[in-house]
Parts: sequence; C-alpha cells; structure tokens
Amino acid sequence: MQSCVNLSSVSFLSLPSQRPPNKIPLRSFSVKSSIEKTPTTKPKPTIPSKSTSWVSPNWLTSLTKSLTIGSNDDSGIPIASAQLEDVSELLGGALFLPLFKWMNEYGPIYRLAAGPRNFVVVSNPAIAKHVLRNYGKYAKGLVSEVSEFLFGSGFAIAEGSLWTVRRRAVVPSLHKKYLSVMVDWVFCQCAERLVEKLQPFALDGTAVNMEEKFSQLTLDVIGLSVFNYNFDSLTSDSPVIDAVYTALKEAELRSTDILPYWKIRALCKIVPRQIKAEKAVTVIRKAVEELIIKCKEIVENEGERIDEEEYVNDTDPSILRFLLASREEVSSLQLRDDLLSMLVAGHETTGSVLTWTLYLLSKNPSSLLKAQQEVDRVLEGRPPAYEDIKDLKFLTRCITESLRLYPHPPVLIRRAQVDDVLPGNYKVRAGQDIMISVYNIHRSSQVHSIQRGAS
Repeated sequence: MQSCVNLSSVSFLSLPSQRPPNKIPLRSFSVKSSIEKTPTTKPKPTIPSKSTSWVSPNWLTSLTKSLTIGSNDDSGIPIASAQLEDVSELLGGALFLPLFKWMNEYGPIYRLAAGPRNFVVVSNPAIAKHVLRNYGKYAKGLVSEVSEFLFGSGFAIAEGSLWTVRRRAVVPSLHKKYLSVMVDWVFCQCAERLVEKLQPFALDGTAVNMEEKFSQLTLDVIGLSVFNYNFDSLTSDSPVIDAVYTALKEAELRSTDILPYWKIRALCKIVPRQIKAEKAVTVIRKAVEELIIKCKEIVENEGERIDEEEYVNDTDPSILRFLLASREEVSSLQLRDDLLSMLVAGHETTGSVLTWTLYLLSKNPSSLLKAQQEVDRVLEGRPPAYEDIKDLKFLTRCITESLRLYPHPPVLIRRAQVDDVLPGNYKVRAGQDIMISVYNIHRSSQVHSIQRGAS
C-alpha cells in the first residue's frame, strides 16, 4: 500500500557561503512534489497502467456495500460515498489524501467500501488507542496477509506471544553503546558518501530525486547496522537491492488487488508478477542466510559470548553478531525473518522521514537556516557523535514536526477478531478491517488546534 508521495526533485542553488572556506557553500533548496497541482491546469484523467493493481469500478464498490454492509447496518458508522476517481487515487496514488478529504466530510470515523474490501477508517485518538491496545481483540490482519511472503514469521508481522518473545530478544541489542558506535562507524560514513554524491549536483544546480537518494542511504545504513553487510546502493546496483524493491512493490500491490489470487499457490507459479516476486524473495533470503551462516562460524570459532549488558564486538558491532553471541536458542529461519523485518521495514520508514523533513525545511528557508546554524554551532565542523543529539534541539523538533505532518506509515491496519463496541458506541463485527489514519489524527483540528507549518 503506498504510504509516501514521490518528491520528484530537489535543486541545489548556490548562495553566498556562510561556512568555513573548506566546506561546501550553504545552499537553498527548491522542491517539486507530486502532491502539488497547478490550479490553472486541468488535471488529466488517470489511466491505470498494466503494471499497477486493478482499480475497483463503481458497480463493484456498490455491490460490496450491499453484500458486506447490508441494509440493517446498526454500527452507527457513516458510509463514505467514494466514486471511481476517488478509489483510483486511493489505490494508485497518495493514500492519505482521499482519507483526509473524507474525514472532513464524514467525521472521525467512517466506512469505506473500496472494491471487495470494506474498511472502517478511524481518525479519532481514543478509538485508535482502543484498537491498538486491545491485542486479543484486534490482529494485524491484512498487513500480515500481504507481506507474509517476505517477512515469514518475523516480528514485523508476528502476533501475540511470538511477537513478545522476538521483540524481547532483539531489543537488548539496541543499547546506548551500540548506538554510539553506529553513529561513528556507520551513520557518519554513509552520510559522508551521500554528501560526496550530491556535491556535483550542488555545484551546477542539477535537480536530484532525494527520495531515491535517502532510500539508498538508509538501505546502506541498515545493511551495515543489522548484518555488517555493505549494499553500497549509493554507488552501485546489485541483485539484492533490486530484489528488496521488487518485494516491497509486491507487498504494496497485494494490498490493493481486487482478488487475492496470490493465496493460490498454483497461480503464483504461472503469473509473471508472482514469479518475479518469488525470485526476489529467494535472492533476499539466500543473501541473509549466507550472512547468518558466515557470522555463526566466526562466533563459534572465536567462542564469543556476551559478558556484559551493553556488549559490542569491536570488529563487527552489528545486531546479527550480538544476537548470535547471546547464544539464544532460535532457529536460523526465525533469525532470518527477524532480520528481514528490520532490513525492509526499517530502511523505508527512515528514508521517508528524511525525505519529508528536507521537503518541509526547503519550504521554510528561515527554519532551514536556523537548523544549519545549530548544526554548525554544535559540531564546529567535526562529524556528529551520539552525545550531540541532546544539543541539536531545533533539528530534533524539525524531525518531530515532520513526523507529525507526514507520518510513516500514514495508516495502520488492524482486523477485529471478535465483535466489539468502539468508543462513541460504534459497533464493529468480527473480521472487520480497520484503517487507523495516523495522518488524519496528526492534522485533525480537534487534536491540534494550531497547524504548525502544515502544507
């Protein structure tokens, strides 16, 4: 399911230097976004391409209303009237935009019949809290269905006791000492490589797709942090990198397919899209399994064991090394799925935060200048360290505000396991898919009386 809008380009334009002579001159940024529309230009009708999912026609949406909602609906939830163009935008464009529009029309909770699926869309914090905290009553549902082919039993889609056990196993690896080492060993070095890549564009004012660059950056960071594996995606292509993006695209397409034909194993062997997806997952899993085997051999040969709470291996401070050195009894397949959860989900979310933060700063030159001045004052020309975070207060607030305005993911999906009554006396039946719009909650006038920098 698409969760981020493409930022088509960022242009770097020279301004008088406000930095030391050996540094790149301070730049201003101009950004074009696919969500911006020219008021004087009439938008062209969207024609679904062969590479995208089918779009639900109006008659199918109407049929779904009659079959899944019925005439005796006593839920108290208003039904949104979605036309073909609305559903097209919902499935093929920026998901959060039509959901926000309908919130303004129908209120903080409404029902959306999109093709064969019937979602209850929630934009109320109390209802969202009720759904997310009642673990036994609500499961991940559709999220697990569309991404199990990739994550297996990894904690990204795990439920109940399995999720609890796996989360407790992984969290200890993310201690303060690990983060301090990672800032120096991984974050700074990867960021410096990105800066080097951007320098020619900054000097001649060429537009750059920063969403793509940040996605490559975060993939490199996650690869080194989790596996001690250098994807080097900023400078080269590889089958593993292509496979990661193919798998992510497949999960997105599955979430909007009218019919979940991919549940039929035989069809996955003959449908080209599914064949491509299976090949991609095989490439990813093979690469991760080889890394696990290699790391296991090193740990066993060295007789390595964790002997302190904040343990970090000097030559390989990765999460994989920590988990293996902890000697936890876990299968290689479970370990593989957990690491894949961090790799695939982690790099995409972090890349999105960086993209939207830069976008918002570029739209507010005074805030951009203030952030740059704070970085210069705190770092004084040296690479950042973990301890510097507490002193980068304004930059931290910029990132926080970016997460409010453009959260990733913009929606969370759950499925009711039993009949339930939501706050406000709204009724849902077992099997009901619920879409919590984080984007709507963060921009709701009932929640935020002042829209700080909203755009």
